[in-house]
Amino acid sequence: MNGAYYRLNIRFDLTDKRQREIVERLQAIDKKQYGSINKFVVTAVGKVLDVIGTASLTAEEVRRIIREELQEVSFVSEQPPQVQAVVPTLTDEELVRNEQSVLDDLEMFG
Repeated sequence: MNGAYYRLNIRFDLTDKRQREIVERLQAIDKKQYGSINKFVVTAVGKVLDVIGTASLTAEEVRRIIREELQEVSFVSEQPPQVQAVVPTLTDEELVRNEQSVLDDLEMFG
């Protein structure tokens, strides 16, 4: 280990329904209650390590631990995701052309 932190990357297969559900649940954890996804996962893995008494886990065992811990947690999203609307803007020249196009179209009707 180098420095004050040890980094471990865990990959989830989003094409696998169960693993995708785990990712969605992790993204929705109550950050006020659990702090962050990282803190939540570290706490969950630590609890299981205390129970099984070993420090050597395979990646699949870590996934299993996370799945089991997530089954015990209820998730509440702090706020719904915000959707950003894109408002098209036209240049003055484009506005003039659009207005003229509408007038030309109206002339066809009489």
